[in-house]
Amino acid sequence: MTDTQSRLRAIPQISAVLDDVRLRPLLAGRRREWVTRLVQQRIAALREALRGGEGAVRDREQLLSEIVQDVVEKYDELTGQSWTRVLNGTGVVVHTNLGRSNLPPVAVAAIAQVASANSDLEYDLVAGTRGHRGRRVEEKAALLAGAEDALIVNNNAAAVWLAVRFASRGGPVVLSRGEIVAIGGSFRMHEILDETGCRLVEVGTTNRTSLDDYRAAMTPGATVLKVHRSNFAVEGFTEEVDLPELATACRAAGCTLIYDAGSGVLHPMEDLGLPAGERLLAQDVAAGADLVTCSGDKLLGGCQAGIILGRRELIAGLRGHPMRRAFRVDKTTLAALDAVLSAYLCAEDRPDIPTITQLGLDPDRLQQRAEELLARLAPHAPAGWRGNVVPGDSSVGGGSFSTAAVASRLVMWQAPKAELEACHRRLRGGRPALVGRMNQDGLAVDVRTLTDQEFPLVEAAFRRAWTTTPEG
Repeated sequence: MTDTQSRLRAIPQISAVLDDVRLRPLLAGRRREWVTRLVQQRIAALREALRGGEGAVRDREQLLSEIVQDVVEKYDELTGQSWTRVLNGTGVVVHTNLGRSNLPPVAVAAIAQVASANSDLEYDLVAGTRGHRGRRVEEKAALLAGAEDALIVNNNAAAVWLAVRFASRGGPVVLSRGEIVAIGGSFRMHEILDETGCRLVEVGTTNRTSLDDYRAAMTPGATVLKVHRSNFAVEGFTEEVDLPELATACRAAGCTLIYDAGSGVLHPMEDLGLPAGERLLAQDVAAGADLVTCSGDKLLGGCQAGIILGRRELIAGLRGHPMRRAFRVDKTTLAALDAVLSAYLCAEDRPDIPTITQLGLDPDRLQQRAEELLARLAPHAPAGWRGNVVPGDSSVGGGSFSTAAVASRLVMWQAPKAELEACHRRLRGGRPALVGRMNQDGLAVDVRTLTDQEFPLVEAAFRRAWTTTPEG
């Protein structure tokens, strides 16, 4: 008998695993069916590994215990919460990997209320007939942006696809080569456009596109797409056509202009100390674009959604498009976005939106908060660790203000590198997890992206990490 055959013979039968006393509490009632699948999957994976010569040689009892333990751990994982709360100490305000913008309490309450009770989602209470989903939310978005009408879809990629598909109807779509962007994951603008069935007409170059480049491609009835380069900057010998100028040229040529604004900005970013240049949605609409698309989270500070703003007849056409149903949002998204837009409508100055609040924190307040956090942590730090409040830079995130550094304050810890790295691993493994910054200067936590209410959780996270052995 070969060594591989001997290893495989040691694998216990599925029935033996299911009969193990440690699994009996998991097998009651209907759970038995899917827990059995877990056992089958674990044994199949083990068999594959043993065939490949992986792992040390074990007897049947050892393998049985391993399988049972793995199944119990997988059971706990699957029956528990699928996500982990994260304390964001990175300084990236709209952190894509950590869930982007956080919702204000009014939006959270609205989600809970509409999720746990029936509502007039698609019912006209006055007429007693079927109504239009999200109509009042869309009215708020249109009013805030100064648009004739608006449509809510599930994200900005869907908004761009639907707008281009409807406007072009398979015809030419003119786009500057400098705006064929790639945004995270698998989002590539030209690939999205390919799926609309349009014929992409690239104009200009990566760094220079003139109005004459556009005009040369503007055949009557063509669609012109302009894309906000939100996640990168082109510097040096450059040329770009401004949106109002392009809109004027499109009207003269009989072309439809679609502008992908990226983030939906409803509050002036200069008011928060950020560089000028990020236009408000109202300015984009007023510039003359026929349709403007944007995200409902990011700088707008709401939930994941796509907003299409523009001329009434075009929005009506989008609303009646067969693919619109594939891109529609559910009642909880509408409730959250409704609450966020209402916050903008009611605000006399800055709206009570976490993203806006974090971006607007001034250095003096950040210094005070960083000193408060350090005072909480310092008494519990390991011997040899040194903590200080130091200046640092936050970033906006979410593909916005790619070159802007926002002055902030960090609680910086210095210690042997191996200890710092081990501590950061344990912080990330906590519940809640804490993600900070690790670089040659030390292990840092940026207080801009933490709330005052989270400080006790940050303290508890560090104390756990400092009292847990590296192997723990």
